[in-house]
Amino acid sequence: MVSKVEPDRYADTGFSVKDTSPAINAMMFKRIMALTDSERFLMGMSMLETSRTLVWNSLPATLDLPSRRRLFYQRFYGQPLPDEVATWAP
Repeated sequence: MVSKVEPDRYADTGFSVKDTSPAINAMMFKRIMALTDSERFLMGMSMLETSRTLVWNSLPATLDLPSRRRLFYQRFYGQPLPDEVATWAP
């Protein structure tokens, strides 16, 4: 589920949205860059929280918690949970 941004981004916008015109991408980039660093950070954290919630809610609720967490990690990060992390206990 890890996305890879393609190298054909629109110049000076930082976006790689193929179904949006360069003019709209430039406008979006300008508006986002007008936000404060804190506002952009909070926007990113909100997007991360939303994506984590979507992935977590897509998992079978019948799985036990360790299996569900392992599957979450694989779907969210695109690779299996490393064994040294999977066996870690607080």
